[in-house]
Amino acid sequence: MTDIKQEFKKFLPRFQENVVLKNYSTFHIGGKARYFLKAENETELKLAIQKALDLNIDFRILGGGSNTLINSQGFNGLVIIYKNNPQPKDFMPVKINEDYFVEAEADWPLHFLVNESAEAGFSGLEWAVGIPGSVGGAINGNAGAFGIAIGDILETINVLEIKNGIVFENVYNKQDCEFEYRKSIFKNNKNLIILSAKIILKRSKPEDIKNKIAENLARRQNHIPTGFSIGSIFKNYTGEIDLEKHPELNDFVDRGAIPAGYLIEQCGLKGKVIGGAKISDKHANFIINTGKANSKDVLELINLIKNEVRKKFNIELEEEIKFI
Repeated sequence: MTDIKQEFKKFLPRFQENVVLKNYSTFHIGGKARYFLKAENETELKLAIQKALDLNIDFRILGGGSNTLINSQGFNGLVIIYKNNPQPKDFMPVKINEDYFVEAEADWPLHFLVNESAEAGFSGLEWAVGIPGSVGGAINGNAGAFGIAIGDILETINVLEIKNGIVFENVYNKQDCEFEYRKSIFKNNKNLIILSAKIILKRSKPEDIKNKIAENLARRQNHIPTGFSIGSIFKNYTGEIDLEKHPELNDFVDRGAIPAGYLIEQCGLKGKVIGGAKISDKHANFIINTGKANSKDVLELINLIKNEVRKKFNIELEEEIKFI
């Protein structure tokens, strides 16, 4: 019988077993991973994935721990944390023609990218202030705010691709990534793992950038709740609307989307509690872990929200978050 631990430790000495995942989640929810590894570089990440494939072990990649609900019963496979601590020297934009590009690693926290670009006098990331998680996670779900998404400012993405049991590196152009609202070719596709991305920036005055960041942060803080959460649970709704039956939704026609938080609030669900999970009083598209929530509590709230919105508006909300 194959000794899984020894097979991994031959090449990856930081390999562990039965590690509690809630400590790696912004939700502070999650059971134990049967196998666990912190990969500190691309070589270790590639080696860990290939070894998991060779041993027929299911695996998941976890970055900043936001936007992902981890099962409180745990994960019977390998969870790989791909994360290091970037330094200001790592932020080095290069000029190509009239544009500047920075090669951002997937595991960089978004706040690092926002802060360093502002300090260096590069514009293009002001919208991302206050968004938790990593660059890779943001690309995966095409994260955005204030009418801008990260897919809008990407040039190329370096990925690990899995095909026929083999892991190899590949480069995707922006058009290959199938970016849509909170969606990309990478989302829920464990055969494509983002390594880094070339991000387009513009030269600007640092004080102008910092002022815009401060303005955006103030706007976010006015409606983003505090506490343990994983961000917005549902995508805003962009489908058809029955305006004859629901004329109150007419105000959203020109916007192109109905905020999920509005639909949930109109169902009277703000403040609803199941177990240790609560629909935020401040923003109904956020679920807060009040301290003792488990994944079952959160899933019951998610199902309640979907059922109530469906009954009231005949609208099917779609989750923005991922599941492990």
